[in-house]
Amino acid sequence: MADKEGGNPPIGVRAPRQERAMHKVALILEAAMQLLEKGGMPLLTTNAVARTAGVSVGTLYQYFANKDAILDALADREIAALSERVLRVIADPAEMPHAERVSRIVRAVTALFGQRRRVQRIVLEHSLSRAGTRLGPLIQATVGRLTSDEHSPAGVSLSEAEAFVLTNAFVGVMRAMIMRSEDDSPADREIEEALARLITVFAEHGLVARERSA
Repeated sequence: MADKEGGNPPIGVRAPRQERAMHKVALILEAAMQLLEKGGMPLLTTNAVARTAGVSVGTLYQYFANKDAILDALADREIAALSERVLRVIADPAEMPHAERVSRIVRAVTALFGQRRRVQRIVLEHSLSRAGTRLGPLIQATVGRLTSDEHSPAGVSLSEAEAFVLTNAFVGVMRAMIMRSEDDSPADREIEEALARLITVFAEHGLVARERSA
C-alpha cells in the first residue's frame, strides 16, 4: 500500500550502525525539528523531511517507516537527554545544601525545555497520544534515588509512596510547562522556585512525620 506522503516505504527499516548512516539519521531528525519549528505538524511529511535533510525519500524510508516513526525517535532522544541531565544532578557527589540540589534538578529539566519549546510540545503531545511510557525509566530511577539516604533531597530516604508522589508531581509540572503557550504566566523562573520549595518542604515534612512516629 502506497504511503500517502509519497513513495512506497519498505516493509522493514534498519537501525543505523555505521557513522555515515548515523549522520543521515541525525540530518533527518534535525530536518524534522526545523519543519516542526517553522510550521508544526502540517509541514511534517516524509517528502518535506527528506528534502530539508538533503536525502532521498528512499533513504529516509531505510530508517523511518513514516513520520510517526520520526516523531517517536525525536521523543526518545528528548527523554534520553532529560533523563541523563536529571540523574547526573541527583547522583552528583559534591557537597551542597539540599535545596540547592533540588534547584539544580529543576533547572536541569527547564533548561532542556527552554530551547525549541514548540517542537518539544509537539513531540510530547505525540508521545502522550500514543500512551507512551518513555518517562517510565526516569521515574523508576528517580524513585530509586529518592528512597536512598545518600541521594534524597532531604538527606534521608523517602518512603516508596512519598518518592512516587513527589516524582510524578515533578513530572506533571514539567509536562505542563512544555504544553503551555510560550507567553503564558507564570514565568519559568517562578515555577522553578515554587517546585524547588515543594520538593524541599515535602521531603522535610516527611522526615518530621517519621521522627514523631518513631
